[in-house]
Order: sequence, then structure tokens, then C-alpha cells
Amino acid sequence: MLTPEFDEHVRDALVHYGDSARLCASPLLDRLSSPHLAMEDRLGELRAALRRAIESLRPPESVPFGHTDWLPYRVLWGRCIQRRSPILICDELGLSRATFYRYQAQAIQAVCRVLWEEVGASGQRPPDGGLQSPDQRHEAPQLAAPPGHERIDLPELLAGVQADMHALLERQHVTLRVELSDDVPPIYGDPATLRQVVLNALAGVLRATTGPTLVLSVSAAAGETVWEIRAAGVDGAPPPPASDEYPELDLCSVLLEPYGGRIAWATDEAGLALRFTLPAPRPPTVLVVEDDQDTIALYERYLRRAGYELHVTRDGAQLWEALGEGRPDLILLDVLMPQEDGWMVLQRLQTLPETASIPVIVCSVLAQPTLAISLGAQQVLLKPVTETSLLQAVRQALAPEDSAPQPHR
Repeated sequence: MLTPEFDEHVRDALVHYGDSARLCASPLLDRLSSPHLAMEDRLGELRAALRRAIESLRPPESVPFGHTDWLPYRVLWGRCIQRRSPILICDELGLSRATFYRYQAQAIQAVCRVLWEEVGASGQRPPDGGLQSPDQRHEAPQLAAPPGHERIDLPELLAGVQADMHALLERQHVTLRVELSDDVPPIYGDPATLRQVVLNALAGVLRATTGPTLVLSVSAAAGETVWEIRAAGVDGAPPPPASDEYPELDLCSVLLEPYGGRIAWATDEAGLALRFTLPAPRPPTVLVVEDDQDTIALYERYLRRAGYELHVTRDGAQLWEALGEGRPDLILLDVLMPQEDGWMVLQRLQTLPETASIPVIVCSVLAQPTLAISLGAQQVLLKPVTETSLLQAVRQALAPEDSAPQPHR
């Protein structure tokens, strides 16, 4: 019978899947990994067991991907493996927050049962564990989240990486030094994905080199960020290791691919280094036309947190002045404004060749969607606007013309 203690250990491990320090202290480590392996390999086996258990929730191929039977698996995979926020998962799957947590609880309970059936009674770990098995490499592409617009807080991410690696580095008597250049441009994407790339890259370098200190540096170069990891104080430059000896770097390549990044070993006069790059694209720009400060504050919190560049104007005059300085990717337009109201602004935007193709979302307390659409608005949101509805409308408005919006379930 599944015990409460085992249930609690599995839940904790799922929640802290990417936290190496927390997993090092997990009681599951002794049940789901080989004690004779190095700690980093034991952590790989534990994570592999958790991934296999989640993977067991996948419906048969005969079940259409959009069917609700897929939701427990997609919710838990996105939350625990891809480390995506509930808000992003809810937006992607068209779920309410309550429904999201219901499916998450259902999936976690199922994973607990799967792992208990494998090891709970016997205390034996499942066979073929470990990150290096062919099954793991086959599953690796499913880990890659699609590129997101969220602006990544690099100091926070790097601090989290140091915390995750602390226990492992301490056991091997290695110090990690982080160097973040002041000229690094903003990076947009999924923080959990980038965090996994850095953790796996560090683990690879830690196995490939010797030395008392690892240096992780992040710098800017020609429209991209360059991440380099090398061992400090090591004489000589050994040849780059064979790629098939480091499956954790295969995972890095898979996770970087949707972002246009690349990873490779390099040798120079300073020794052996592992480098990966990430493009630094310009984020989508949203021009807000709104005179209510509380609403502006909401837009700033919702949109900037999601990685959009925001410019605020308070009336039609400021709007035209801003348009003279640059073209935005999207306009959020209020209707109730002094002098030139939103309907007048919308008609003028549609009649000018230089602004007619800019998508406009009308956000107003006036529920007149038919009028707004007839005047050229792409979408209409009724105030007060929620974060979920705003982000969904913005993403749909900025999506390529041939990509259809995801239906809500």
C-alpha cells in the first residue's frame, strides 16, 4: 500500500526536479539510483525515473493530441520538467487555474502510484536508469519548450544555478565563479529551460576537466549572448572530448534549438572550454493608449513580466507623436479619452498607409465589439482586463497570419 511518506517524497522531488541540492537530500535517491555512482550520475538516474513515471501518463497514440486525456500528462510535464509557470500552461492549454491544479493533483497521484509499484514494496530501483540510456535521448526533444517572450532575470537565474550546484561542487571540492558582463542584452525565453541548459553544461564541464575553480562567464557579442564555462588554473589545453561521452550536452542542444542557440567544446591558449550562444532578439513592442494610471500599471506588470517592450501614451496627440518616432508591433487602445476618442483614433489608424497594418486591440469599459471590429480592431477586451485574457489576446494578435488561435476547452 502506498505510504504517506513515499507520497510526500515523490511530490517533493517533482516540485524540486531542477534543484540538485534538494534532490541530493531526497530519500528517493537511495531507492531510485545506484549508490556506487558519482552524485551527478545518481541525480541523473533519479530525474530519469521521475521522467519515466510522468511519461507513463501519456495516452495511447490512438487518442488525439487535443483530447482531455492528454491534460494530466501535459500539465505535469510542463510544470515539473519544463519548469513553466501555471499561468503559461493555463494560457497554452486553455485551462482555468482551478482546472490546472485539479489535473496537476491527478497526475502527481498517478506518478506516485507508478513509482510505488516499481520500487515501493521491494526497495529496488527500476532497471536501465540514468540519463545516458537510449530511451532518455529519444525522449529529450520533448523537453524543449517553445520559445517564450518572458524576460529572464539573469542575476536571479545565475544565483539559482549556484544554489543548485552547491552541494555537488562542495562534494568535489570545486568552487564556481560567475562573471556577468555589464553589456549583456536582455534575454527572452523560458527561464526554466535556460536554467536546465546551464546546469547540464556545468555538469559536463565538471566531468571533463579538473581544477579547483569553474568559471561561468556571460558576455555579449554581435547580437547574441555567449556563455562560457572553463576550469581556471589548469595547465595545457586537452583536446575536446568526444560528444557521445557527454549525453547531458545532447540535452543542451535540444533545449537550445528552438531559440536558435548552439553549444560546442572549444580549445584555446587558456585551455578547454564549453561555450553556448543565445540570440538576443528584439522583444515585441506594444504601444499603449490609456489615460488611467491604475490600468497603465496593470499593463506594465502583465506585459513587461511576459517580456514585451511597453511604451505608454495618454491621448491621441501623444500617440501620433510616438508613431512618428517608431512603429510598434501592436497597439492597445482605450476608447474613453479626452479630445480625440478611441473610435476617431482607430479610424485614422486604418486610413493611414503607414499605420493600417498595425494590429489594434481595443480595451474599454464600453462593450461595443461589433463597432470596434467594423472600424478595424483585431480584438476587443472588456475592462477590467485579466492577465490571462490580455496575454492571450496579445499573443494571438502578434501571431503569424497562418497560425490559428488555440481553442479554449
